[in-house]
Amino acid sequence: MSGNWQRRWQPLLQQWVIISATTAARPWSGATATGHESTLAKHDPECYLCPGVTRASGTTNPSYTGAYAFDNDFPTLSADAPTEHSAHDPLQSYAAAQGRCRVLCWSENHNDTLASLSEEKIIAAVQLWQDEYRTLSAIPEIAQVLIFENKGVEIGVSNLHPHGQIYATDFVTDTAVRMRDAQAKYARENDGESLLQNMLHSDHVKERLIVERNQHWSVIVPYAARFSYETWIIPNRKLGSLADASHDEMKDLALCYQRQVRRYDTLFQRSAPNITLLHNAPCDDHKDNEHWCFHLAFHPPLRDSEKLKYLAGFESGSNNIVNPMMPENAAATLRELVEVQA
Repeated sequence: MSGNWQRRWQPLLQQWVIISATTAARPWSGATATGHESTLAKHDPECYLCPGVTRASGTTNPSYTGAYAFDNDFPTLSADAPTEHSAHDPLQSYAAAQGRCRVLCWSENHNDTLASLSEEKIIAAVQLWQDEYRTLSAIPEIAQVLIFENKGVEIGVSNLHPHGQIYATDFVTDTAVRMRDAQAKYARENDGESLLQNMLHSDHVKERLIVERNQHWSVIVPYAARFSYETWIIPNRKLGSLADASHDEMKDLALCYQRQVRRYDTLFQRSAPNITLLHNAPCDDHKDNEHWCFHLAFHPPLRDSEKLKYLAGFESGSNNIVNPMMPENAAATLRELVEVQA
């Protein structure tokens, strides 16, 4: 397996990923992302997410400790969005952008990250995911709840306080439609079996792409990874969403998640930038939701400690990503990393 000029099928997104290890060796004179970080204060009175600070909306944060959630003051979606819509003109259709946007603070301390939290605090932060999902998915108008974290200045984060977000939409997003269709099609063609569970138990994944496996969860590099060190956390039993996870599964997820972000910190020699996505089943009444298997995806933007992955001409124009790292090599590297101590 040379790793040069190979197309791999990404079954959830139903698209090709180009694996081309030769591109990593190209001479590089472009922008670099250094590992030098400024030291953050434990409390920043100018930070709108810190306890006791008055936000731009005029609301003052309580003196919270641990995980804390509130409605986004400047939401992309709103329950109060105008409801008018038009589908008459296929060139100029429009509809309301209704939904809820929430901010999730992982800790009261401005200088924390999910990697640095105590065991008690990381479990509480992950429990907040489940609590918020259950609350928002129960709202009749909500069709999908996407929980995510944007971390690091490299991906454009303006507030470095440890936090994530939720977009709860009144429609199913494009990516979720692709994933749902793919999983339902696979189930129909394979006697009702789960695409992700079968992926997890395939010989190649078990032999070459597993990073970690514990009682309830497995961390893998996907066979058709789109980012150099992309990983997924997949439940060892099929779960449609975090709402279905037991207390023990949520605790194990928290500790497994933290080990993985610490691996990234070790690999990239700093508090590593990342985009994390929690892919829960849509919560509309579509019959194909029954085939969905939850997974959590890490999309680190770094190719190595200095080089960022950019989606330039070919990738932006084609929607076929080029990965300069063999997924099997990425998995081997991540398996060998010594865990960073909090």
